Amino acid sequence: MSATTLNAAPRAPRNPFALFVGAATCAFAGVWMSTPLAAILLTEAGVSPALVGLYAAMVWGSALATAPATPWIAGLVGGAFALHRIAGGLAILGLIGLGFNPPLWLWFVFGAMLGVGSCLTWTTADAIAAALAPEGQEGRSLGLYQTFVSAAIGGGPAVLLVTGVTSWAFFVSAGILALGLALGAALRDPPGTMPRRMRLTFDRLRPVLWVLAAPAGAAALCGALEAAAGAVFPVQGLALGLTAGAAAAIVIASGFGNVLAQYPVGWVSDRLGPHRALLGCGIAVAAASLLWPLLAPGWGIWPVLAIWGGAAGAIYTLGMVRAVQRFAGPTRALGMAGLNTAYLAGGALGAPAAGLALETLPGWGLPVALAVLALAGSVALARAALRHGH
Repeated sequence: MSATTLNAAPRAPRNPFALFVGAATCAFAGVWMSTPLAAILLTEAGVSPALVGLYAAMVWGSALATAPATPWIAGLVGGAFALHRIAGGLAILGLIGLGFNPPLWLWFVFGAMLGVGSCLTWTTADAIAAALAPEGQEGRSLGLYQTFVSAAIGGGPAVLLVTGVTSWAFFVSAGILALGLALGAALRDPPGTMPRRMRLTFDRLRPVLWVLAAPAGAAALCGALEAAAGAVFPVQGLALGLTAGAAAAIVIASGFGNVLAQYPVGWVSDRLGPHRALLGCGIAVAAASLLWPLLAPGWGIWPVLAIWGGAAGAIYTLGMVRAVQRFAGPTRALGMAGLNTAYLAGGALGAPAAGLALETLPGWGLPVALAVLALAGSVALARAALRHGH
């Protein structure tokens, strides 16, 4: 497979991977900019915390329900890029609707549109990036892709510092997403990105699921760890003596590490194999989980949290690398959809489990639980990857 192999199209870009990375960066920034905006606007409007939480759960629930169906929907509409553009358009409509500050019940309608559209935009983006990654350079290529995606996810909300927290910022979010779709307008599906037809029986699907166990497990582990950090690390920081501002900055520090780690970990994966890189990330997460509470509230927590965020985030990238190496053609589309679904499921379980651990096992309960999860999960997944060959 070549990074420049595309379906016949006039004047195809010479470097489609780089162009697509730019397009995906805008798309992710536009979507993630809207996440904190909705929560703040609903709260300022006097909506109860329970309903604000229900809105967020509905957005993520619609995404989780949609992700597994990505290959089938792409086959129906004409390919990955076709679905990517349709999904982006759906998300833009949802954002525009929210920009008019509608009645509360319409927030849930437009939020569902945003959840489905943003999920399909993400799942198709991962599948396209995987298909464009040059053979033998999967780790570095997907590490570069995830570097920009991580920067967009972390930097998207920062746009609110310019626009302010107002409903018209949803229009800016829609505009950024539209820019991403425009950048990728000249691109076409690489061969085998998505199946044109999806006819599967259990006998055909069973070996796919068996090989998918390690990549999907890595995605679920990453989702659980990142959701736990976002949900309870700031609360844990307050309990350890950090100020409110410093506790909020924990997520920024871990996100910064996530951006910096993607390409180096991808390079290590290309050189030493994803199973060794995965094990190294698990060890780093476990060590940092135990170390940062010891250093709090001193300045030493910040580099440790950056290492934690980088190692945890890179686990998903290594799952992508493994899926690209193990799957080809239509089965690769299934593999990428499985990764996305596993990440969302891991996040759905990780946040409440971490909150429960923090409440029922005060002190060292949460750090030890995260360390055990990271270490045991990475060892098991590395062994599973080895059983299927490196």
